[in-house]
Amino acid sequence: MSTVKTDAITNSSGNGPPNFPHGFTLGAGVIGPINNIGLPAGQGFGVGICPGPLPAGMAKLSGTEDPASDNYGNYLFSDGSVMCWIPAYFYKWGTGANGLAINAVDIKPFAYFADVATASAAGYALHRAFYDGGAVQYGVFVDKYLVSNNGGIGSSLKNGLAVASAQRGSLSTAVFSALTGNGQSPANNLGGALAAAKSRGSNFFCNTRFIYAALALLSYAHAQASSSTTFCAWYHATNNFPKGNNNNALGDHNDTAILYVADGNGTYPGCGKTGSANLFARTTHNGQNSGVSDLNGLLYETQSGMTSDATNLYILKATAQAKSLTGGNSGATDIFGATGIAALYDSLGTTYQSLTKAGGWVLYGSAAQVLSEATSGNAWNAAGAGIALAGGTGGTNAFGNDGCNQPAAWPNELSLISGGAWNDAAGAGVFALALDNVRSASNVAVGFRSALYL
Repeated sequence: MSTVKTDAITNSSGNGPPNFPHGFTLGAGVIGPINNIGLPAGQGFGVGICPGPLPAGMAKLSGTEDPASDNYGNYLFSDGSVMCWIPAYFYKWGTGANGLAINAVDIKPFAYFADVATASAAGYALHRAFYDGGAVQYGVFVDKYLVSNNGGIGSSLKNGLAVASAQRGSLSTAVFSALTGNGQSPANNLGGALAAAKSRGSNFFCNTRFIYAALALLSYAHAQASSSTTFCAWYHATNNFPKGNNNNALGDHNDTAILYVADGNGTYPGCGKTGSANLFARTTHNGQNSGVSDLNGLLYETQSGMTSDATNLYILKATAQAKSLTGGNSGATDIFGATGIAALYDSLGTTYQSLTKAGGWVLYGSAAQVLSEATSGNAWNAAGAGIALAGGTGGTNAFGNDGCNQPAAWPNELSLISGGAWNDAAGAGVFALALDNVRSASNVAVGFRSALYL
């Protein structure tokens, strides 16, 4: 698979990445259709056309390149998995003094700037999700659905039985340890998700917090720009954010019209099948059928991105390579333990901004600035993980009244989880983050989704 090796990426016009497929080239000042994140509130926003070449086993669907299609930006892997291509994008977070109102956000396509340095000079950051192994990435494939068991392969399938780190009722094969494809033997704990993701292939990886937060930011931008349900099905004057399976009754805490299909586990009747909502577009990050589903509820997602040694918090370096990360606690590629921390992470200290060991939920949203506008450094990295500034808390509808659940003391081998579960009600949402779990924990309400860089 090819990887972009530099952040100074230009074509002959100085406008974006080189060597686009399909005979497409950018003209000076022109943003073309390939790898374009789109316009907030517009059709097709939040997904896009992969610039290629496609990874082995990946293929287009009918409508993949048509913004009006339900399959726009959607691709099919050889195991049957449907994945969404999320084009790289730049964003600028409003401070009230940088040309944007406080907490307004502006999204620009990857081709808008000649390179990262030019974007940074204009106050725009390339989202942290689009760095891997120290290199800028064109975008990322993200599972459209939470992972379910497809004959031992962890696949992204509609109407699947989402796998979890512990057995959910009678669903004995809907667990990490059953994903034995590609020679894997994952443990039924949060750390086991990294091996479970490899059951689809060695280049796949358990989703990162940065990628998840990039989807949340796109939802936030879409909400700000939308004024109707035309291209944002979950638009609402008050509850203006993606909905999901979170009310313990196969529906949504904020939208009584939504109904999921029960997964039949026999013990937790409020848990639905993946992507099974009757009003599917209301449950995607972009409010369209083309989007990534079930980010708000169903199951929490365990992800890499942050950890702790029981004293300090650590955040994953942009030089770390997601597909090389492992879920143990002794090696240099392990995301837990002293050796992995030294190799893979930067320290955030004992506390950082809104991460104060609060001993409970700290809700996001304020009249003050919520996310950092930084374009580099720890502040940029933390913003890319969706970490609020110290003054950016209190809770607002703009952030779904979501927040960060913080213990009174950071646990050793902290394993973060995002999004909420089928019974979390208002606690679930696209900005929800919990920092009170550990690598060895097993939970019926924690699963994962996979991702793939080019």
